[in-house]
Amino acid sequence: MDKIICVGKNYAEHVKELGDITVDKPVIFLKPPSVLRQAKQGETLTVSMPTHQGSVHHECEIVFQLKAGGFQMTETEAERCIGAVSVGLDMTLRDKQAILKKTGAPWTIAKVFQDSAIVGPWVSLEEFPQFSNAVFSLKVNGELRQEGRATEMTFSPPKCIAYISEHFPLCAGDIIFTGTPKGVNSILPSDTGNLNFGPIQFSVQWYELKS
Repeated sequence: MDKIICVGKNYAEHVKELGDITVDKPVIFLKPPSVLRQAKQGETLTVSMPTHQGSVHHECEIVFQLKAGGFQMTETEAERCIGAVSVGLDMTLRDKQAILKKTGAPWTIAKVFQDSAIVGPWVSLEEFPQFSNAVFSLKVNGELRQEGRATEMTFSPPKCIAYISEHFPLCAGDIIFTGTPKGVNSILPSDTGNLNFGPIQFSVQWYELKS
């Protein structure tokens, strides 16, 4: 894997809940591979959270792994590059992000920290061809927090990938987080999250990362 690319503001209801303005192009940011944690099927993954940096929010998302790369691709070419799908969490330091938004600064330090990119097991599109209509969800301590479908995205996965490739080359193995639906909220140390998406299921147990 060369990089993790994330798409923001890709579900209209999430844009509304944060009081953001709608966009006519995908919002793109990156995370380094060093912050990635991957769970096996049915596993409970223990991950850290830096509560000393303010409110930590979960953002449940459909995640893709590319089987081929490309540069300046069409949407058709981009779709052919998708090799596998999963569900994951784009963890966010919400207080810090709010400050960065006000100053017009990049979101990097609000999005990049230890264990801030979490993904489940990969399932090939051949094994999960109906993923677009399947519901993905996150429960925290048994309470439903988020759910959505790929069909609810403002920008489809091929459109997102093609747009990203307009700006820089993509590589086989790259991971793409595609945005989160409404329902983002804070988590606390000792909280447990359960993620489901078709045949994919895993859990996350958070603990406090001391400053």
